[in-house]
Amino acid sequence: MTDNNTKKEAPPKRPQCAFFIYKQEVYQQVKDANPGKKMTDITKIISEQYKQLPKDKIDQYEQKYKDSKAIFEKEKKTYEDKYGKIKNERKKKKGGDTQATKKTQNKKQKKQESEDDESSEDDD
Repeated sequence: MTDNNTKKEAPPKRPQCAFFIYKQEVYQQVKDANPGKKMTDITKIISEQYKQLPKDKIDQYEQKYKDSKAIFEKEKKTYEDKYGKIKNERKKKKGGDTQATKKTQNKKQKKQESEDDESSEDDD
């Protein structure tokens, strides 16, 4: 029987991929060199820089990812042994329908309308 007074700790977080490790290291420097740029533009610049890195540098970031992943796997096993399998639940956004959901609904509605139009033409 579990003790109700002990809170279940948060599961370990998945490790960042090699690119995100690189991005985290250079983001502020690139942002300072490109004042006024949006975050998405800065990320594109960093992405291009990452693609231009020599293979040995990319391999270093890949190794950092592999090391982090090995630690994550150990922590995950310890967590799952203690609390059970980690549930892959995504946080739901507040406010109901998201923009993506609305787009999907609009596409379905337009498709249905076009199918209705085609079937009414067939009736003629």
